[in-house]
Amino acid sequence: MKVLKLKTSIYILLEGSYFIFKMDGIKKESNSLPRILLIENDKSSIDVTRYFLKGICSIDSAENGETAIELAVQNNYPLILMDINLGYGASGIDITGQIRNVIGYKDTAIVALTAFAGPHDKEKFLASGMTHYLAKPFDRASLINLVRSILTAVEKTD
Repeated sequence: MKVLKLKTSIYILLEGSYFIFKMDGIKKESNSLPRILLIENDKSSIDVTRYFLKGICSIDSAENGETAIELAVQNNYPLILMDINLGYGASGIDITGQIRNVIGYKDTAIVALTAFAGPHDKEKFLASGMTHYLAKPFDRASLINLVRSILTAVEKTD
């Protein structure tokens, strides 16, 4: 068993499963833009996504599952953008399952941003716990429209 105690939570890895206990509330942002999490291992894709969403939201990024889980535990993101093929280590599908086990993320919007665009890929990702799907390469308008619609829906439920 591995235990990591952070300022806001306790993070336990036991037999391949993560157990996370949050210790306090939502971290407040100094600006008015919502803060989202992008899980992506390709630097160019991170830069393009940041550029496309500039002025829409601020973006924290993680290049692997371990960093993604740590950021999810430390923050309360209303939206997560998830690449599927992260190179070595856990896939976006694996990380989605782990994030769903973090308290407060059971119903969080998780968008599959992926080059997997086969006939059954979208259904596979949605069945694995993701809520939305956008195939790469995507255009700026498609990403902005999707992110705005999700963030607007989240605001209405808060």
